[in-house]
Amino acid sequence: MHGVTVFGRIKPSQRPYKGIEVDGDDDCDILRLVVPRTEEAGPNHKKENFKFKFQKVFPVEATQSEIFDNVAKPVVDNVLSGYNGTIFAYGQTGSGKTFTITGGAERYEDRGIIPRTLEHLFEHYVQNPGTVFSTTVSYLEIYNEHGYDLLDPNHDNIRDIEDLPKVESLNHMHTHLMFFLFVRRVFLH
Repeated sequence: MHGVTVFGRIKPSQRPYKGIEVDGDDDCDILRLVVPRTEEAGPNHKKENFKFKFQKVFPVEATQSEIFDNVAKPVVDNVLSGYNGTIFAYGQTGSGKTFTITGGAERYEDRGIIPRTLEHLFEHYVQNPGTVFSTTVSYLEIYNEHGYDLLDPNHDNIRDIEDLPKVESLNHMHTHLMFFLFVRRVFLH
């Protein structure tokens, strides 16, 4: 079992940003972001170099399979061992959270974390025919302090964050995975 781990994924772009560097070793990756100062409005004393530490930063060419194997599979395996697990995607609008979590519809290999997780769970269930499993999946979006249950077909289920479903005490034969699609507008100036 692990504590909280944080991963980063660099999204492919038509115009890749040149100010990103990733340095790493076996323990962690450091993402460096350079935002050049502009002198248009007079002196600018804003910070121009930012460093962020991640367990791992996945490059543009990372596959959905690599993301699942490194990020989600350990969480799912811990859930199957009786621990609670949450996979939380965070980033600004258009940063690739939905693709990472749900995947693309055109190609089978573009399946995201959710379909791969369900496949992994049901493979485990088939290998353990003498055990009865109960599985609950929550797929929530939090946007502007309101929560949305993305599995509700009505899509009119706006709730305050405090009113979202809570995870209760679980026994070893009940698996509960919670997928968050957390959306917040974050802009780099």
